[in-house]
Amino acid sequence: MGFFHHTFSDTYARRDNWLTTIDIRIKLLSVVCFLVVNLLARNIYTSLFFLFASVIFLLSIKIPVTAILRSMVIPISFALFILLIRGLHEGERVLISFSIIGYEVVLREEGLWSGFHMCCKVLGGVLVVILLSFTTTINQLCAGLKWFRMPDTIIELLAFIYRYIFLLFDEVSAMWTAQKSRLGHTTWKKTIRSCGILGGMLIIRAFERAERTYEAMRARCYEGDGIIMNTLPPWGKREYLIVVGIVSVIPLLMYLGTIQVW
Repeated sequence: MGFFHHTFSDTYARRDNWLTTIDIRIKLLSVVCFLVVNLLARNIYTSLFFLFASVIFLLSIKIPVTAILRSMVIPISFALFILLIRGLHEGERVLISFSIIGYEVVLREEGLWSGFHMCCKVLGGVLVVILLSFTTTINQLCAGLKWFRMPDTIIELLAFIYRYIFLLFDEVSAMWTAQKSRLGHTTWKKTIRSCGILGGMLIIRAFERAERTYEAMRARCYEGDGIIMNTLPPWGKREYLIVVGIVSVIPLLMYLGTIQVW
């Protein structure tokens, strides 16, 4: 489960660099605006800009390339799946044709271009969010959401989910190791059976832990009040300059996204 620990941990967000010191309110506003621009773009220019800019920013704060790729494994898998599905079902002009086990696979040019456009949108948007996650701790994120008047219930759920997701991974890792030590994964049949047992036990453990947590909080007089007590300071000149810069860049990105490519 080390993969998930490194992927979801805020170890890098606790470092001191020029991106982690930016106010969380500016980050949230920027991410929302950039995601909207990315979705509205009609070509790949804007999405590619977000993709490469995010990678450059991550490398500038010394985030390892392996950490970036590890975070992108699942999004890249979905993007390639979208590319394949669109290439198989959209368009008329055949670009590639081959046979697999007696089945003819035909990839069409229009579908591949459309899928590539969608892949750029997915990866560009995901990298913007990953940039936020690598430069923002969960406490800062909750404080920013609270400042934007997000309901306390949602903020508390976010904090609890982040807190207990690592315990969940530890439970999975312990049960997986116990099964392997008892030769529960020597064959495919045993592996499927062991995974089914692991999933069932994990659900039971999650319910038990949730019940214990609820009882512990009620014992401490918790009645649904806000648990996020962090307050954010007022903006200074630096924050206002950053906001002005972002507001100036957004129209340029919107225009860039309207340029016809094909």
